[in-house]
Amino acid sequence: MSQFAPFAMALRLSGVTLDQYALDAALKQLASRYEPEDAEGSFYAQVDVPVNNPVRALLELAERSGPAIAAMLEDRRIGKAVLDIAFDYPEHGEAMSTRLPAHVAAAIAGHGIDIEISVYLTDVEEDDED
Repeated sequence: MSQFAPFAMALRLSGVTLDQYALDAALKQLASRYEPEDAEGSFYAQVDVPVNNPVRALLELAERSGPAIAAMLEDRRIGKAVLDIAFDYPEHGEAMSTRLPAHVAAAIAGHGIDIEISVYLTDVEEDDED
């Protein structure tokens, strides 16, 4: 794989100290998950990022929510922000690679958001029916 084509992307926020309404308003989008963490008053939130046009989606995420995330990381309203980009690795594959365009990585990382790459083993064999 050389084309940037993840099957899923999610912005994961940990150590969130805002309520969900305030977080959604600050991010200018809705969190798909918001749940308590082990520490009292600390929450985990997730924002799903569409993958139909991943480059555009990531640039829009950086533009819409990036400045707010940077500010919330700075004043500790968010403990950590991680963009998880998931790719599939075919069961019988020998290698896989992809390229995250530099301008996309810079747009995300420029707001203090870490980038995590996840690779999942998938079964791409088709059923053999007679």
